[in-house]
Amino acid sequence: SQISLLENTLLDWHNRTLRNDYRHAQPLNGRVVESSFRAQLTQEQCHPEEFSLRLEQIQMQLQDMKRELSGVSHVDTKSHTFPAFYFPAENIESFVNVHPLHDMSLQAFTLCFWTKAQHAGSQTVLSYATQERDNELVVTVGTEVGLWIGGHFVSFPLYHKAKDWLHYCVAWASQAGMGNLWLNGAAGKAKSIQKGYMSQAGGTLVLGKDRDTLLGTFSNGFAGWMTQVNLWSQVLSPADVRALALCKPGQLKGDIIAWGETSMTLLGGVVLEPDTSC
Repeated sequence: SQISLLENTLLDWHNRTLRNDYRHAQPLNGRVVESSFRAQLTQEQCHPEEFSLRLEQIQMQLQDMKRELSGVSHVDTKSHTFPAFYFPAENIESFVNVHPLHDMSLQAFTLCFWTKAQHAGSQTVLSYATQERDNELVVTVGTEVGLWIGGHFVSFPLYHKAKDWLHYCVAWASQAGMGNLWLNGAAGKAKSIQKGYMSQAGGTLVLGKDRDTLLGTFSNGFAGWMTQVNLWSQVLSPADVRALALCKPGQLKGDIIAWGETSMTLLGGVVLEPDTSC
């Protein structure tokens, strides 16, 4: 309803009225009053996909509580008992050599993983280098998420500043020439990169460091926790990505890197610690 009278009252210490000011507001008479400023979305604002993901997480937690209260044994949502990798910040030599299940000649891929790290700089999660090219396939996290394919680079803005575990999925398809990032199950804006390209086989696959093949050196080290690293030779569906982010039972495993199954060699002081991501 329209306000026709506004009262402003001034009282003394004894709660006695000293002054009453009355001013009348003009009737709107059907007019629309607009604000003199525009609402601005902050970078921290959640996307609709994130709201849906949070609702699914709450629903799963309620279902778990219901099972416990009804006396049914609790189903562990973790699909594995394989530990997480901890890369100490003070140890710049730590990395993991990966022996993939299949060669790295790829026309599409999806790389999914959990990390718990500081959002600073450029920290290499996965690096694949050949004799011809160092940045054949590289994924980094930090102030942004970086993607190298065949020496070409794109980046995805990272607005999430949480210091807890975050779930990432990075995907690319040669046919469309598009790369994309999912953060905690929510899809970002796809970006164009390397249409019609196929990555070269016969290289070296590493976690936690970026490798310079010519010099044999490593750089852009990862510092923190990393776990559930899986690599597929195809683009996963949004439903599969969301299931991974929600830690649903029966987790998918990659056909190139299958966490807990693919042979890996820990070097330079990488520490095995309990996986608390899910």
